[in-house]
Amino acid sequence: MKKIIFVIGLILILGLVGMPLFNGLAMEKILKQSLGEINRQNADAGLYPFVEIDQYDRNYFSSKIEWKIKLGALKSVYGVDEIIFIENADHGFSKIISTTSLEKNKWFMDFVNKYLEGKNPFDIKTEYKLSGDIESKIVLHAFSFKQGKDLIEIKPGRIHLSYAKNMNNIFSEMVWAGCSIPGKFSVDNIILNSKMKKQNTYIWEGLTSFAVGNIKATGKTKPYEMANLECDYQSNFDISENELSFGMVNSINRIATGQEEIKDIFSKISIKKIDALGYETFIGLYLQMLNNVMAEMKTTQVRPDMVKQLFKEQLASAGFQLLEAIDQLLKKGFEIQVSDVRARLPQGNINGDITLRLIKDMTIAQFIPVFLVPSKALDIIYLKSDLSLPYELLGENQMLFSRIYPQMQTGLFLKEGEKAIHKAETLDGKLLLNGKEVLLH
Repeated sequence: MKKIIFVIGLILILGLVGMPLFNGLAMEKILKQSLGEINRQNADAGLYPFVEIDQYDRNYFSSKIEWKIKLGALKSVYGVDEIIFIENADHGFSKIISTTSLEKNKWFMDFVNKYLEGKNPFDIKTEYKLSGDIESKIVLHAFSFKQGKDLIEIKPGRIHLSYAKNMNNIFSEMVWAGCSIPGKFSVDNIILNSKMKKQNTYIWEGLTSFAVGNIKATGKTKPYEMANLECDYQSNFDISENELSFGMVNSINRIATGQEEIKDIFSKISIKKIDALGYETFIGLYLQMLNNVMAEMKTTQVRPDMVKQLFKEQLASAGFQLLEAIDQLLKKGFEIQVSDVRARLPQGNINGDITLRLIKDMTIAQFIPVFLVPSKALDIIYLKSDLSLPYELLGENQMLFSRIYPQMQTGLFLKEGEKAIHKAETLDGKLLLNGKEVLLH
């Protein structure tokens, strides 16, 4: 019996002593697999950046890793070629914790030494779990610095990131108290939460919410203020139908510019029955054009006013491919809906809804006859719109209340008391405008 207890105790001791070594090996595998997966996914999607490990020194109780993000064509956006990370990891007996430094980035250290007296405002810690999951926490400490005559104040914040080693499930949370330039600009209380799951190369499914407490701008121009912005975004992927849908809910408590003020702004936006193959083709072409533009900006001296021309050239080059991708999106049931739109103005309230839906599969070329024979639109598109707003906003534009075309029996809007009212719907092969048929035939 004593011998058995001794053997069990010896096994436990050896296991405990070997844990730091085992954890070090596990961390190396997790990190290399995760960074490799990032590169694979970005390569599949034609995206930057790429990551690579320059140095990996693993010891019994600790490891030191130097790895970098290579920005490639993104240099034209961020102004640097790469971001270097130095990780010092403590293997420990029960978990693996690393502390990350940006000290090898000259551009970063130049800023810290010049403006912050050498005090790094970031604390970055990462936990590598034996399951393969990675959890990073970034803490931003408050700091301020002078830029010309302006004092720029950066308030504290934190970022929490959690992701599986295959990078297909990502959770992120950011809380930032904001920043300000006293007497000119301030933004307060920024919150971001996101939980996304990758379904395909360009398709991510999940929820993202974004909120800003307050934005103020003063100075020589009109003072501007926006209070309590909230935006919730949701994406869904129906695998059986190979269709996507997107939804967004937006609200703003108040916007004020000078003496003008709008309150209680709200809207819902949804796009339904998006063909997933068409979506991936379209996004892939768009990203290819974006990469080409950034590559051109990196290799040549491109002024900001030339970027628009570069995009035009890319559009011309990819024209037919883009048209084919758009044709894939124009499937029966494809719908865009803006609903529950509302806002309060000094002149009165705004309320509205609009729905556009394809009744059958279409191509861009098949829309051309509609311009010649408008009545054909009734066989292609379902429309329903309902809008009410203060007459005072439109009163000076009487064309909106007049019969612009002979086929119309009313104007786009009707005056009802102090309101301007608009209603339209396609029904039984007819277009009804404010209750009256528009004679398209």
